Amino acid sequence: MLGHSEARRTALAAQLIHQRRRPGLPGSRKVRSTLDRLGVLQVDSVNILARAHYVPLYSRLGPYDPALLDRLFQRSPRPWTEYWAHEASLVPIRLRPALVAVQRRTWMTATDLDTQIRDELSRQILTVLSASRPLTARQVEDRLGHHGGHQGHWGWNWSVVKRVLEDLFASGQIASAGRNPQFERRFVPASAIDPAAEVPDRHAAALELVGTAARALGVATEASLADYYRITITAARAAAAQLHHEGVLEPVRLPGLRGTTVAAWRHAEAVTPRVATGRALVNPFDPLVFHRPRVEALFGVRYRLGIYTPAPKRTRGYYSLLFLLGERLVAQVDLKADRAGKVLLVRGAWSEDPAVVPGGPGKASGAGGRAAGVAQLVVELAAELGELAGWLGLEDVVVEGNAEGDLPVELRRTWRKLPEIRP
Repeated sequence: MLGHSEARRTALAAQLIHQRRRPGLPGSRKVRSTLDRLGVLQVDSVNILARAHYVPLYSRLGPYDPALLDRLFQRSPRPWTEYWAHEASLVPIRLRPALVAVQRRTWMTATDLDTQIRDELSRQILTVLSASRPLTARQVEDRLGHHGGHQGHWGWNWSVVKRVLEDLFASGQIASAGRNPQFERRFVPASAIDPAAEVPDRHAAALELVGTAARALGVATEASLADYYRITITAARAAAAQLHHEGVLEPVRLPGLRGTTVAAWRHAEAVTPRVATGRALVNPFDPLVFHRPRVEALFGVRYRLGIYTPAPKRTRGYYSLLFLLGERLVAQVDLKADRAGKVLLVRGAWSEDPAVVPGGPGKASGAGGRAAGVAQLVVELAAELGELAGWLGLEDVVVEGNAEGDLPVELRRTWRKLPEIRP
């Protein structure tokens, strides 16, 4: 049985976020080794702070050059590409065949189109892409002279060509060569990025994906292992059993919700540092917090992304990041990059650590203990916000006058008093 602290430290070390970031600009080798451990970066169009796939590397490495990541999936030869994993994600090209084997996402595809229309458009699209540089969906439509047939589907207004493109992409026949400045995916034939790829059977695919997920998570339940690349729990369970037989995984028990314990697996290479000293802002799409039940069980924080929640029902703002300090997720902070004004806006800040929440069972007790806990939390959070603002090219941090939560007043006061933490 692993206690909460041991489980947290193991999970943070596996995610390479258990230590303070080293000063200086990380180079391409450090970026690549961090990516190889994580095995996935979720992609999302929301750009209220920064594109989702850039932030997890910043959380672990500090102010790195995003161009180092771009080169790995935007330029040929590319070791990473985009495919369906934990939603749309950047993944190592070596994992793409396994993901093609197990993914069964049909909501965005053309499976309900007339078969003759779909097959003919597929043939035309493959012909166009084979004789061209990478093309977006709009560019493919221009080449085909096909601009009609738009249909609303799950909130999207996609043309028939776009739907067939997504069908070909999901089935692995075409691939992504990156995205353009408008965040449109650029398509190429699959052979252009991985000419020797062979799609494995589904069990072999699950073995590779679960093994990668287990190494990245350190210790995890079968549900968390399945969630990392969004495969079925049945497939994850069978893969974990075989990996255990091969000596890759060992069974453990982890703390669950409401005082329970749950069966889990620990990777043979997982380490448990004596202490965790990291400090980082963690965005909603970070692999550390993919599986929200895991976040709640290990860290005691209920984390929900406000952008998908109606405003009256939001409890932690629109786009809140978690603040990691040591081995705990001690706060949430709702952020927005005001690029025109060159400021990082704090629209809300809430303490989450029981040590500083009134009535919580943390180590700090009483009014004096809570005040000391809040003061330390706020100083660390202010410093982290200053570093983030600098990386984003912003010149100041502004805590809005109507910011929500129990921390904005202290955070505003601390920011004014500590000029050395300014960007």
